Order: sequence, then C-alpha cells, then structure tokens
Amino acid sequence: MLSNLRPGTPVYLFYKNEMRYAAGTVHQVSGQYPAMNYQQPMMPGAGAVVNVTIDVNGKTESYERIPLNTSIAEFPDKGVLISETREGIINEVTAIRNARQSVLQQVPTIEQEIKACDNLLLELNPQLKREQEQAGKIASLEKQLAGMSDQIAALTGMLSKTLGKKPKEE
Repeated sequence: MLSNLRPGTPVYLFYKNEMRYAAGTVHQVSGQYPAMNYQQPMMPGAGAVVNVTIDVNGKTESYERIPLNTSIAEFPDKGVLISETREGIINEVTAIRNARQSVLQQVPTIEQEIKACDNLLLELNPQLKREQEQAGKIASLEKQLAGMSDQIAALTGMLSKTLGKKPKEE
C-alpha cells in the first residue's frame, strides 16, 4: 500500500502520454490529511491522502493527494500512474495493450461501416454522386493525357532520329 511511503522508498512511475516508465525514490512525504470525499462518510484510516515529492532521473516531481489505501495512484491531468511495485505498472501496460489490440481488431468492421456510410451518402445525395463521378472522369482523362504525352515524346524522338535531327529540348 502507498501508506508505506517514506523518504527513500522506491516507487515506479508510468508516463502514459509518453508510454515510458521510470523508477524513482520518494524524497518527501507530507503528513496524512483527509481526502474530503463528501460522497462517503469518513471511516478511521480510510480516505487519508498525502503529498509526495519523488526524485526521478535527477528531477523532483510533486504529486498531491495520493490515496494511502491503494497500491497505485493515477494522475490523469499529468498522464502519470504511480505504483509501489513494478507489477502495478505491468498491469496498467497490459490493460492499455489489450484495449489497443481490441481497437485494432475492430478496424476492418469500422472500415466497412465507413464504406457503407459513403455509399448511403451517394445514394441519398445525387449531387454528391455526380461530383464524385465527374472527379473520376477528370482523373481518368488526366491519366490518358499523361500517357499520350509520353507517346508523343517517344514518336517525336523516333522521327528526329529517323530524319537525323536532334530533338528540341524543352
């Protein structure tokens, strides 16, 4: 439990926004004070918090209102999770990995839904359908023109070679 925090105690920090962790050492711990959770009545020993400063990689980081009745404390505004053990960090990283894997497994379904929405929009909006068809025709014509330009350049080169003239450089 984080209630065992004392100066010199090792702690582990997981920086969620950067997806990295660091080992630190508690530098200073304030005295316990009530968490002031008005939703639950105060019970002796429950709801106590402390403020802590931790030395991490040569820097001092401050965290306020760390609950003492748990083994991890999360600070969403800072994107940091503090744990008394590596296992707490491992559990959090595993949970994030599993959530991201679940999202990746949903990608094909989401892509199909996007295509279905696009088709529905074309069906519901004839102007959009005409614009898309026109854009397709223009792209096709541009591709044909590029091919014709290459063919003309090749023919010009062959004619110049046949007539013994150097082709004009553009």
